[in-house]
Amino acid sequence: MKTNKPFNNHEGGGHLDRDDIGTMVLIPQVVDAVSIPVISSGGIGDGRGLMAALSLGAEGIEMGTRFIATKDCVHAHELYKRQLVEGTESDTEVIKRTLGSPGRAIANNWTERILEIEKNNGDYEQLKAFISGSANKRYIYDGETAEGFAWAGQVMGLIKDVPSAAELFDRMIKEAQQIRAKWGK
Repeated sequence: MKTNKPFNNHEGGGHLDRDDIGTMVLIPQVVDAVSIPVISSGGIGDGRGLMAALSLGAEGIEMGTRFIATKDCVHAHELYKRQLVEGTESDTEVIKRTLGSPGRAIANNWTERILEIEKNNGDYEQLKAFISGSANKRYIYDGETAEGFAWAGQVMGLIKDVPSAAELFDRMIKEAQQIRAKWGK
């Protein structure tokens, strides 16, 4: 890799890269630059994403947004889960970019207010009430979707249901095995 910057991804939810580097470009560079196992994250939500990450040289994957939309994620409000299922990859916004800590959230009137403050050169003090843990909690835990924000990656465009984590794993392994068999031909 040609940089001394930390490795980060643009496709995840609350943890983004300031340089907008996607998984397909980032993972091979990280694999080539380090001598430890690499775990791929960002935009992975099914067996195809698992196999893509492995083919890029990752040893495993991490999923955030996809696990929220499971029956086992008992702290996430059902409205949050429903929005992940019904939303598309275009239903997210990157907030907090002007603070140097960008994160992707489900687009709503709340995130629009955040972006408007940022557009008008608002500082942390002006943003604080909108980006606080309380505002995040109101949405994700309490289901007050108009009174806060919720982190979500672009992978929400792949989420079509709310299975148990075990069902999700079983499905992903089956998809990965089908791809592996196809590659073997």
